[in-house]
Amino acid sequence: MTELGTPLVFRASSTQRVMAFLIFAGSWLAGVRAITDVVHRVPGLHFALQAARAADEPTALLWTLFLSSFLVAALAGALLLISLLFLLLVEGTQVTLDPIGIAVENFALPAPLARKLGAGRLAWKRVAALDRKGFFFVLKGNAGGPPEPGEPLDRDLRFLLVDQLERLVLMIFEKSPNLRMDE
Repeated sequence: MTELGTPLVFRASSTQRVMAFLIFAGSWLAGVRAITDVVHRVPGLHFALQAARAADEPTALLWTLFLSSFLVAALAGALLLISLLFLLLVEGTQVTLDPIGIAVENFALPAPLARKLGAGRLAWKRVAALDRKGFFFVLKGNAGGPPEPGEPLDRDLRFLLVDQLERLVLMIFEKSPNLRMDE
């Protein structure tokens, strides 16, 4: 950081944001295609099910196909939502370092959802650990005992990726008195 204490802001690079958009677009195309296929096949499956019932033939296989088509549609919808959330997390998240601490902000999500997904602020003296869980980098709070009266409760901060990630991690280790680099 500079001598004036100017905050440093880390965001995903334009290449990372474009990749997130391409993943979202590919998921969107695959999800819409799967949902469209299911919608087109349901009337035929329903007709086959009614014909099998009328002819007193077994319908277990048809019911399995019918239910699996709805399961595919649900999975395609979940894929769409997860890829949209991924895009919003990459596009809207920024990590800010200042002399007081670190802040993770997500402007693309509603505030309660952003807090649940890891947005917040930690003072340097309150950073207890830096871990990697799944896709997220996690900064754990609660170092140095319970917060003093009037201080906000510590929360775990999470972010997916930023440009110059190595520099960010090194600065976090440099500024946090409770963190040590294990070699």
